[in-house]
Amino acid sequence: MPSRRLLPIFVALFMVASAPLQADSLANARAQFKAGIAAFQKNELEQARKHLEAAATQLDSRALTYNLGVLYYRLGEYDSAERMFSKLLSTKQRALALYNLGLIALATNQESRAREAFVAVANESTEDNLTKLALGQLEKIGAAPPSARWQALMSLYAGFQENVALFPDSAPSTLDGSFLESVNAISGYPIRKGNNALQAKLLLYGREYLEETDFNSHLARAETAWKHSGNLYTFKLGLGADQLWQGNSSRERRARLISALSTGQCAIGSESASCSITLHAEQVFAGNRFKAYDGQHYRIDSRYKARHERWRGEFRYRVDYDDRENLDTGAEYFSVSPLGQTLTVGLGYSVTPKLELGTSASYRFNYYRTPHRLEVPEGLFIVRREDNRLTLGLEGEYQATNTVSVRLKLEQAQNNSNIARYDYDRRTATLGVSVRL
Repeated sequence: MPSRRLLPIFVALFMVASAPLQADSLANARAQFKAGIAAFQKNELEQARKHLEAAATQLDSRALTYNLGVLYYRLGEYDSAERMFSKLLSTKQRALALYNLGLIALATNQESRAREAFVAVANESTEDNLTKLALGQLEKIGAAPPSARWQALMSLYAGFQENVALFPDSAPSTLDGSFLESVNAISGYPIRKGNNALQAKLLLYGREYLEETDFNSHLARAETAWKHSGNLYTFKLGLGADQLWQGNSSRERRARLISALSTGQCAIGSESASCSITLHAEQVFAGNRFKAYDGQHYRIDSRYKARHERWRGEFRYRVDYDDRENLDTGAEYFSVSPLGQTLTVGLGYSVTPKLELGTSASYRFNYYRTPHRLEVPEGLFIVRREDNRLTLGLEGEYQATNTVSVRLKLEQAQNNSNIARYDYDRRTATLGVSVRL
């Protein structure tokens, strides 16, 4: 049994019922709670379990949740302990819960997860004692102390892609090419006060093909948002801006309004889970060569992420709505304003504390509301375009050091459309290194 102490050790800090209870039920729950604490202090852990679990059937309080987490940790029931502490991630006790989740990760030989938890405590906690404890744990596992408010990511990948230009299946040949790809990002909280914080993000992305340079792409993205962390949920409201280049030309600029709601209390069973829903509203200003893409883009993005022992899973459902200028040449008309729905499922497994393997599957359905008008040998062809795209992926990530990881990803995408020219297959392989600071 690990000797690390959870803080504080079994003290009823804030026993507050979350819903009205009958006086006798409340009194009984409090009595069970008190008896559970007394039994724990005598090291009668099974007796403490009996009383505290009985109290939990009548009482919903953060103190009870926390103390159940401590009890399960002492009993070596780490999944149950993790589930209890995860319920506190959206409360004022978030930093304390994160610290204890870090201890659980250490106890289950998940050093990478422990490091992430202790870094978060050091960045977020307003209690000096808890911050010092988190920094001490980071020192023990050989991780550098984090910066006070900021985190950074730098990555460089090499890859190969078949069918760079998305030629249809009927094309006699395709363009294939090797590329270099980089992702660099920094995010942090320049201002934090109580449950409110100002978040800032900057991301720079680039992909350079060695030969097919017309398909080079670069993105600069900046976001700032106000975040409020409540007892159950975290709310975010912010603004963002993008600049996207393709080849040597500006493709489009975007101005974005963002709102998001997230919670750590959405577990279905014994897993630890987090859920979020994000809304985007964008105004798109397209470059001269891409004027058909002028207009608006709207998105609703919902996610469910979970961990259980060595397994992790993700479920994502996204709806995209585009209202663009579209392209009218006179004789022909091309719609670039789809209504899209995307469903993604991901699954990963930690083979060792440093190596994780994963797989994912994504299905997207795009429906173009305005019919295409196309010239064909038989005459004029008018049809509403519908696309079905399936994307499958395999990936592996190895944590070489505390800050450096190596990642391999293989992906295949197949698009089937009711307009043959939009059918395509694409395969992509990337291998690279990421550094987190």
